[in-house]
Amino acid sequence: MNNRFRNIIILVIVITICIAAATITFRDNNFIPGSRSALIDFFSPIQERVFGFLAPVGRFFGGIGEYVNLREKYTSLQQENLVLRQRHVENISLRLENKALREMLDMEIREQYPTQPARVIGFYQGRWQSEALLNVGRMHGVEEGMGVVNKEGLVGIVNFVADSNCKVRLINDPSSNIGATILTSRAIGVLEGTQEKRVELKYIQRDAHVYVGDIVVTSELSQKLPPDVLIGRIRHVEEDIEDVYKHIEIEPFVDFKSLEYVMVIKRR
Repeated sequence: MNNRFRNIIILVIVITICIAAATITFRDNNFIPGSRSALIDFFSPIQERVFGFLAPVGRFFGGIGEYVNLREKYTSLQQENLVLRQRHVENISLRLENKALREMLDMEIREQYPTQPARVIGFYQGRWQSEALLNVGRMHGVEEGMGVVNKEGLVGIVNFVADSNCKVRLINDPSSNIGATILTSRAIGVLEGTQEKRVELKYIQRDAHVYVGDIVVTSELSQKLPPDVLIGRIRHVEEDIEDVYKHIEIEPFVDFKSLEYVMVIKRR
């Protein structure tokens, strides 16, 4: 109890001396210069030690503040870059979906490749199958492996030919396998269908730049189709740390349920 009381008295004395020193520092009048100098000399080692202890602490917390500010700026720049990227993708999407541009692409296909107009006369839909039947066949110059499109984009690939009819494997068929390219980044992958009638883009590296809304077209490396035929828009992107490839779902431009008239692209 006595030690505690003594410590309190010492603390009070130290505080009183500190207050007196501070007062002397800022008020020069009516104080003996020698006494003031002695007090400053007395407290300078204490002040040096206190400053030496507190300065690194202050710099540490100041550094944390600067890091937080830099992190906020970095996050803000990332968000701004994402917005700009999305706007760029949207602008390209709007241009590609413009009616005049679609007609121009249609004309380019007609000019560069011989084509055969056809009408859809039947469907074969099931868990393991997604096909359409056309009213053209071998007598019209149609062969297996030829691409089929309509004014919206890629429909599928001819996989069976009779004399006057042919079957087309739609791009959402589980057996579908078509080379495709992301328009903005030119990353190349393989378009595949699923049993749930979804369309996925496979074998795109995890570090590739892929954004929702990106346009997907046929690849220039495809042996079955001309390049840059519209396929669809990226609907969803996922990454798995254990997988070197992204998981990408495509929303086709073509509405398969309303197919009526199509065009078979013949080989040159």
